[in-house]
Amino acid sequence: MVKIIKIVLLLFISALGLYFAFYNIDFNDLLYRILTVDLMRFSAAIIILIVACIFRAKRLQYIVSPLDDNISLHHLFSSTMIGYFGNGILFFRLGEVLKAYSISQGNKITPSESFGVIMLERIIDALTVLIFLLVFLPWLPTDNKTIRYWVIAFVAVTLLFTLIIVILRFINWKKFISSMGFISESIRNTTISIIDKIFNGIDAIIKTKHTWGIIISTSLIWVCYYLMTIWLLESCGIYLSLSGNFVMLLMGAIIIAVPALPGGLGTYEAGITFTLVLLFLVTKDEALTYAIVSHASNYIPYLVIGSIYFINSGLKISDIKKESN
Repeated sequence: MVKIIKIVLLLFISALGLYFAFYNIDFNDLLYRILTVDLMRFSAAIIILIVACIFRAKRLQYIVSPLDDNISLHHLFSSTMIGYFGNGILFFRLGEVLKAYSISQGNKITPSESFGVIMLERIIDALTVLIFLLVFLPWLPTDNKTIRYWVIAFVAVTLLFTLIIVILRFINWKKFISSMGFISESIRNTTISIIDKIFNGIDAIIKTKHTWGIIISTSLIWVCYYLMTIWLLESCGIYLSLSGNFVMLLMGAIIIAVPALPGGLGTYEAGITFTLVLLFLVTKDEALTYAIVSHASNYIPYLVIGSIYFINSGLKISDIKKESN
């Protein structure tokens, strides 16, 4: 019953996003803009996305090496694409769990250890964006109240989450969480399981001999995303400053994390459209064109390539039920 309520809520959020994104839009003009997108830049953006996924797989190989140093780069690339495919078709971002099962398939590393590594990947990405944010800060248009609030909120949440992880690392956190009688036992057990997996991932990084490999591959991943953002904006005839492109990259990363239908349908279109309209004075038709094109450039490659790897892997959606319950 609870899952049904959650799904209905996600449907409502996505429907609301689609309504606001497409409200008062000339669909003939929108279709014309989409069909006249610069295919050269659009194709380059898709290629650089695949390159970013290869760097992701390489970083993953570095991270899991203390747990299993015999996993091939191709296997981790396929697992990465399967994870994105899963996030595109499953509710509650269960693609991450599917990715964990895929990584462990035929290898020494367990699904639980794999999931801890994946959680750690997300933390690394959040900290990387924070570092880039601090680097770009002098050039960001922080006189704009909306940008300033988003910057402050992102920095605060990232630092708070990191601080909590650091504090928990040095206390008997399992006993501490278990003592919270005002929280239901199922939530406490789930929280303990998630944190335990994160710490397993942290231990893997501490033990790895590839610290610089992780740093370099992470940097290359986000450089690819930055170039992809520029090319997709320019393919739609939108030219922003270097800092403006970074704002759109940052907003895209934040918006796609908002709970919604699989793939961020609705919330992504609304969030990206209004970011461009409010912050950069782009027309709504132009902004929505970019939102649709950029969403498609991410969604379609993951869906096509990920589905091929998923079918060939022999995995089943039912494989994740036990982990997700």
